[in-house]
Amino acid sequence: MDKKLVYVDTDVGLGTPGAEIDDGAALIFLLRHKSLEIVGAGSVFGNVPLQDAATNLDRLLAWLDGKHIPLGIGAKGPLLADMAWFDDWQSRYDKTLPWDSHPTNTLAANLMIETIRSHPGQVSILSLGPMTNLALALRLDPGIVPLTRRVIVMGGSFNLRDPQPEFNARCDPHAAQIVFNSGWDVHILGLDITRRVHFSRADFSSLPAGHPAIDLLRTQAPGWIDRMEEMGWEQDGCALHDAVAVAYLADESLFRTEETSVEVELTDPQMRGVTRFSKTANDRATVQVVTDVDAEKCRDLIWSHICR
Repeated sequence: MDKKLVYVDTDVGLGTPGAEIDDGAALIFLLRHKSLEIVGAGSVFGNVPLQDAATNLDRLLAWLDGKHIPLGIGAKGPLLADMAWFDDWQSRYDKTLPWDSHPTNTLAANLMIETIRSHPGQVSILSLGPMTNLALALRLDPGIVPLTRRVIVMGGSFNLRDPQPEFNARCDPHAAQIVFNSGWDVHILGLDITRRVHFSRADFSSLPAGHPAIDLLRTQAPGWIDRMEEMGWEQDGCALHDAVAVAYLADESLFRTEETSVEVELTDPQMRGVTRFSKTANDRATVQVVTDVDAEKCRDLIWSHICR
């Protein structure tokens, strides 16, 4: 069976104690799935500062037999917005674990372009952080749009009753607006969907010992869950949002989608980054927004690969 080729763009925090763990879980799942192959990976600011994301990405790929995967260093901040609102949250992280990383001079946007042009029509972009690198790649080479198989985004939220900005979209709302209106075949998994797939404290504590990536996930999970419970966002565990995006790439039959146009709030300071459905029109780009998931089967798919 031919493998699906994937370029992954991530602000991975697994390896920075106190930071979110879902990017790391997604990478473990992705690298262990037999029908998926990473052909390039880029770091981006977001959950952690850029250099920490780059270090964490390099470490996980090395541990998971991915040393051969080309790496790119991405954007250290958003196109126009600022990240001052996130400073207090990041101040509670511990120092990123030491790692003898191998720095790259390749820009993530350029690597993304090169990877897509080397495999026309075959590469899906998996966006797990702010979409800044994707927007920069589009600006550098809009010709990659028809050459990209599809773009899978973990970002946004489509809770119509209580619209709130999701983290990745809030970090760089202008980049999100560019990507959602680019003409790419974009598939969006919002927070309203990914948080339905829940993993308990017991799940994490029972992860098998002996593999450094799994050991790190098991040891970093309790601190992240504590913080989620402290904020009132989760109870007895947490979602692994980015891993759900990998599950969509692996098995779309577990999900239901709706074709629509999406707008991102860019002006209201309190709501910046909110994503909204908007009416489709002949002159408007459309995307596929995931509207439902078989949460139990999705959870089993993710966990069976992480525990393998």
